[in-house]
Amino acid sequence: MSNYEEQVQKIVSLKRYETPRDGYFEDFLEEFQERQRSELLQKSSISLFFERFAAWFREVGSVKWVAGAGLAYAAVMAAILLWPGGPGTTPDPNSNRQPASFEPDVKSFTPPAPVKEDPEIDGQKL
Repeated sequence: MSNYEEQVQKIVSLKRYETPRDGYFEDFLEEFQERQRSELLQKSSISLFFERFAAWFREVGSVKWVAGAGLAYAAVMAAILLWPGGPGTTPDPNSNRQPASFEPDVKSFTPPAPVKEDPEIDGQKL
């Protein structure tokens, strides 16, 4: 064996007997969580939103894509149909017309005034 391999074996054999101090793992966990929180506080809320949005899309399968597209389509259609001033909301200029089968109410019917016959025929008085 080479000199380098012997040194590595000695170091590994010495490390075998080393143990961490008491509470090392609990302190490590607390320090790790504190470091994560401080990194999150340094980022802006918009960057966090985009990061979570991107993570959601990385985990998304094709079913969620289809559901999202369907939801977006439904929202657009609802906006088009419910938008005030959209098609079909302009007043109809022929709204005073009555259907062809309209029959006037008998109570409100007034007979026409009698027509006086003029004794003229072809512009000559009789």
